[in-house]
Amino acid sequence: MMEKKRLLPGFARGLFAGHLEEGMIFPFPPADAGERESLELLLDSFRKFAGQKIDGAAIDEQARMPDEVIRGLFDLGIMGMTIPEEFGGYGMSLSAYCRVMEEVSRYCASTATTIGGHQSLGYKGILLFGTLEQKREYLPKMASGELLAAFALTEPTSGSDAASLKATAKFDRDRKVYILNGTKRWTTNGGIASLFTVFVRTPGPPGSGRRDPISAFLVPRDLPGLSSGKEEKKLGLRGSSTTDLILDNVQVPAGNLLGEEGQGFKIALEILNTGRLSLSACCLGAAKEMIDRSVAHARERVQFGKPIAEFGMIQDKIAEMMADAFAAESVIYATAALADRVEPVDYSLESAICKIFVSEALWRVIQHAVQINGGNGFMREYPY
Repeated sequence: MMEKKRLLPGFARGLFAGHLEEGMIFPFPPADAGERESLELLLDSFRKFAGQKIDGAAIDEQARMPDEVIRGLFDLGIMGMTIPEEFGGYGMSLSAYCRVMEEVSRYCASTATTIGGHQSLGYKGILLFGTLEQKREYLPKMASGELLAAFALTEPTSGSDAASLKATAKFDRDRKVYILNGTKRWTTNGGIASLFTVFVRTPGPPGSGRRDPISAFLVPRDLPGLSSGKEEKKLGLRGSSTTDLILDNVQVPAGNLLGEEGQGFKIALEILNTGRLSLSACCLGAAKEMIDRSVAHARERVQFGKPIAEFGMIQDKIAEMMADAFAAESVIYATAALADRVEPVDYSLESAICKIFVSEALWRVIQHAVQINGGNGFMREYPY
């Protein structure tokens, strides 16, 4: 049986209930001193690597992620930084992971997306719900680079309404395998991953009259009947792999069931809490990069005899950009601290708030950046 965790209500849930859970966020959480040193070393190593190997503009132009970049991220330990040390990772907190994702996004959004598809989503289910045998089997390979992970939930008719998915799994008792059929849409890392967390419907109790429940499975790429569709041609994040995932009578061993049968929807939602939060950190990194570049341009660009940074309208824009970034950073790391607490906390509302607020804050920052940079803001050789 999958152990049921008792979650403390989060800060945002208290607001909806009409009371303020100040102890959840005050005082604002400081970084762990021991982890801070390791994090700074990791960030320094990443910056050196990114300066030499990660060309975000070229990756987007070529619409593919270079193998040497993925290999380098594994070698640095970034791809397995949240995996416990006993399984070959660094065992770092979600707060530290968000800080790294923030930094990666300043160099290349496609690279951040590839990391997130692997770590925020792809193997997160194993960390949260995997058996000891599944953790021993897969996590060391996820940390070393032997396996790259992906998360397959969305379908052609199922997007935000994840509960409407139609892919199926039927259990063959004689062979002790589940037979999976269906199509998944927009799978990040779909064309390059070697292990997928896949969500499908399994038969419910006969005569229950209810819709078949959702279950989760760990599906290796090398199983017959599993294939990827063509790479999608996206407007952005072009260097990350996004494909359909086709399941055609894929026989998955019973031991690859993740959690319990019928618990897949709950598993998906808990995984997505992390995905929303790390996505927010990526948006924050991009916003900070836009601010730095815009401030530098405003100081250098001279019009009417003085730098445009001295004009009130430009100063107003920069102030608004800074305010959005400050608020975004505050809500992200307050939420990450909730997730990192020893006693489990329900931070689902907070992570959803982060995704909405920070992604929209990034749009506002980018709009200001484009205007501050004038004609340069519209040119492809610049990152705006």
